[in-house]
Amino acid sequence: SSSESGPGNPAAGILKSGKSSSQGESDKHAIILNCTFPEDGRLVGTDAIFTSSPNVTPQIPSDVEESNPPKQFDIPTPSIYTDERGEIHNIKAHDKRINILYTKKGYLRSGDLHPNEQCDFIFSGKVKIWTLQSDGSTKITSYGAHDFISIPRGVPHVFEFVEDTVMAEWWEPPGFQAWFYKPYRDIVNKKMLG
Repeated sequence: SSSESGPGNPAAGILKSGKSSSQGESDKHAIILNCTFPEDGRLVGTDAIFTSSPNVTPQIPSDVEESNPPKQFDIPTPSIYTDERGEIHNIKAHDKRINILYTKKGYLRSGDLHPNEQCDFIFSGKVKIWTLQSDGSTKITSYGAHDFISIPRGVPHVFEFVEDTVMAEWWEPPGFQAWFYKPYRDIVNKKMLG
């Protein structure tokens, strides 16, 4: 794996990747990645990020009486979810939910964070992962075939697919819960709608 970031232009990897169909889209990525979120950065990896950041929201509203409840997905296993980006195969092995994803080059996924560690393994392809850092900046790290990835709990992240990619994802301890990180999720949504 390799890392791309820096005070001059942390979006350099995005702009060089050629994944954008227009310069305007590249500029949107550069604008958000050049922004820093120091208040959120101080909360990265802590329980407080789920309740104290105005940029962190549950994936859908919930009736649970919590200050900022998670979305707990009751996705049937096995099942397959398909959209323009590719496919997510949801399976269960004993008590562990595992997703096998196929994602096409040029698409984004996630824009969220979890209260547990997210583990990923790349079978084929290449992906860049954006993670919010403790100083509020975004770090971009590249991964390829046979790389294992561990995203700590409470760390907002985005997957940017540089090539058609097949990967697995699971959470430790088991149990999938997710909150959106609005600055990142807005980019994911715009890419899907654009």
